[in-house]
Amino acid sequence: MIARHLFLGATALSLITVPLTRAEAEEKPASAYVQCDGQPDNVTDGETAARLLGAVTLLGLFAPPHEAADSSKRQSGAAGVSACNSLLSGERQESNPRRRLGLIFGRAIHQIEAKNYAAALADVEMARREAQAAGFTNDAYFVRSRGRAFDEIESAALFRMGRVEDARTASLRDTRNDEFSVVQLLSAATYGDFLPTISPDEEQVSIWTARLMPPLAGVRAARLDLDRRFAESARLWDALAEMDAEHTPETNSSMTIARAAIAHALAGNFALAAQRAKAAHDNSEKRRLEGKPESGPAELVELLDFYGIIEQAHSGDIKAARRLFSARSQWLSASLGSVMELSRRLRQDASPDELIGGLAKSPEELWKDHADSKRAEMLAKDSDNKSLFALVPAERSGKLYQAVAKNVWRTDNSKIVLKNPKADPSKSRFEIMYLPLTDPVVALDAYVLHAALIARSRGQQGFVFTPSFSSRSLVGLFRTGNRGDRGFPAEMFINANDVIQKLSPLIPMPAS
Repeated sequence: MIARHLFLGATALSLITVPLTRAEAEEKPASAYVQCDGQPDNVTDGETAARLLGAVTLLGLFAPPHEAADSSKRQSGAAGVSACNSLLSGERQESNPRRRLGLIFGRAIHQIEAKNYAAALADVEMARREAQAAGFTNDAYFVRSRGRAFDEIESAALFRMGRVEDARTASLRDTRNDEFSVVQLLSAATYGDFLPTISPDEEQVSIWTARLMPPLAGVRAARLDLDRRFAESARLWDALAEMDAEHTPETNSSMTIARAAIAHALAGNFALAAQRAKAAHDNSEKRRLEGKPESGPAELVELLDFYGIIEQAHSGDIKAARRLFSARSQWLSASLGSVMELSRRLRQDASPDELIGGLAKSPEELWKDHADSKRAEMLAKDSDNKSLFALVPAERSGKLYQAVAKNVWRTDNSKIVLKNPKADPSKSRFEIMYLPLTDPVVALDAYVLHAALIARSRGQQGFVFTPSFSSRSLVGLFRTGNRGDRGFPAEMFINANDVIQKLSPLIPMPAS
């Protein structure tokens, strides 16, 4: 044992062996706990009290520093399974049910790394049984946070077994209460890159996600394009363009308008498509002349070129449309569904010598290339010791939500809505919500509920909302109003009463 000696004078303990400090013991190998899931061993209340006492007394010299969490020291694959095994059975097995759960999750993930997918599913079932026996699944806060790991790990294993439909079903199994929770919706894998058709559960989640996070509405529009539901896709892009024009007029997006033009054209509404294409071009020019050009001008050019090919084919010059489409080997800005649809139309009755470049592959081949590429990209991350462990969220107790309840429910002289007398409505008409020193997951739920309560207090039906992230802060942008008013299209409108009904059990009104 490596140690240093301390002389304390003329006492019976004149020479005491003191454990090394953390820096001095830096080379000490990680415990089986850290090797399993990156977290240290379970610290009992007694150990915690002893360490607190030791921090201010001579006892601190004798108490070795508690091992810190360190994800970089997690083992992978079979070695990780072995580390977890040593703590889940036998003489050294962990008895604390909460800590055991983390170890079981860790072993399940290592089983996936080792490609033992059936064993991973068995571990998920074991975790469910132990969590239920410990009463964790009766806690709504556990279920919506750490409890999501059951379904997410199960779905990850099923996907790698080739059971993609089952993986989507598992991932979306318990999303019925997530309608107004940003992080919960984001963490639910839909496997949209691997399944061309939309299931009812995915449909619901995608509607909710587009409404709560308008910047991600394009994901839903792309899925609608794959399903050849171009009229719905066009309405969604129109709704986003309307929100831009009404709430953030200075940064009105030309790309959004151009995507609406493509969707309208593929839906057969060429008059509206032509209007949108002209509006996209005019908006881009207006912003450029005002000294506020958009980033990525090449993206807009590509989108308008793509629209032009659809228009050319519609006008009857199908051969010219084929030549223009074939000139590109790949379309990067247009949605895959729209590319597949236009390819399908242009390939019909084409001669073999016309099936070159962008037309060389059938729509089915384009989809297979996309799915195979995304699958390889996902599986390549299985060994990075990070991506799979992201399937296990941290537990968030009710205390975190109770801590913000008073301010959330206070609508007179709100402490959450920032006051900005210098706000310029020509740039943005959104109000801003900010909760400092608050867990991001809790803050987002709090923002949505507070916006609903503010809308109700103003006698309005609801609001539109979008989160805004930066390296320094997480804020919620919202504007209250009534469904169907300018800037409050049905696809983006959030009903205040629905939010209050769903989120008030999560953040209940304080007793006084």
